[in-house]
Amino acid sequence: MTTNSRAAAPEEIAPPLPARPLGPLLLALAVVLVWGTSFSFTRVAVQEIPPLSLAFLRFLLASLFLWPLTHRRLLRTRIAPADRPALFGLGFIGVTLYFAFENFGLKYTTASHGALIIATIPLCTELTETLRRRRLPSLSTLAGLGVSLAGVFLIFGRDSGGGATLEGDMLIIGAVVTWVWYTYLADRLVNRYPNLVLTHWIMLVGTATLLPGAAAEYLISPFGLPSAGAWGGLAFLGIFCSALAYHFWNLTIPALGVTTTNNLLYGIPLVGVLTGILALGEPLTLTIVLGGALIIGGVVLASRRPGGKERQEKVLQAEKN
Repeated sequence: MTTNSRAAAPEEIAPPLPARPLGPLLLALAVVLVWGTSFSFTRVAVQEIPPLSLAFLRFLLASLFLWPLTHRRLLRTRIAPADRPALFGLGFIGVTLYFAFENFGLKYTTASHGALIIATIPLCTELTETLRRRRLPSLSTLAGLGVSLAGVFLIFGRDSGGGATLEGDMLIIGAVVTWVWYTYLADRLVNRYPNLVLTHWIMLVGTATLLPGAAAEYLISPFGLPSAGAWGGLAFLGIFCSALAYHFWNLTIPALGVTTTNNLLYGIPLVGVLTGILALGEPLTLTIVLGGALIIGGVVLASRRPGGKERQEKVLQAEKN
């Protein structure tokens, strides 16, 4: 989950890692691998555990796992009454809606398509920012948008034997739109509360708002006991993707810097595609290669303008949750 992309001071989370580049770099690369493989784990688990139930169990597990790390500060930190509606919105939009779209999407499309379409989030956020400020997009943003849209068009709804569908890809687009919405709502709170504490609150709200949907899923269509593989995928998503990876990522930022960690995040869709191909047997087609290159290239191109990297650092992390 993550859930989320925030740039709080590292000392609010844990003591920074020693200033040795290799250790933090390896840890950051491990986190990128974890977030990149989450698409395949979700794709497998959601075939046995319904989408809303999977999201509910994932964030229930993540919330329980984070409790020892955050419970003292969580209990000490008072959320101002004026901020509580926004906090509810963050949990509902950034967890419930986002993962409803993503999980339903990955039930009906491939991990490769999911990873590549989600990779357009930074570009969509940058474009939304220009519209909100009522100014013309920069040439690099327009060029990046055109290149990425060409890549999305190449892969959108095209199945080469891996199980991608137009409906699934459209649901992933819904996740992109939802995360952009979440990003702007988060701007109100991210600098007011400790980073990990806010994340834990968002997870708790998201877990609570997922419960009715998960219960309805079970009442309408009861599902049997999932296989060991599905349970393992759920544990990986909850413990590693939504709890530990987010925590470890924030430890690497003071050692590596925002620019380096930001660049590493471009590896997430690449890992997502490779994992889908190697672990799930999804086909590696010319369409995927060209579409992926255009999507990632367009996102990188749009981030080249001055200040673009810093603004996009927080939204490049959608995959992590």
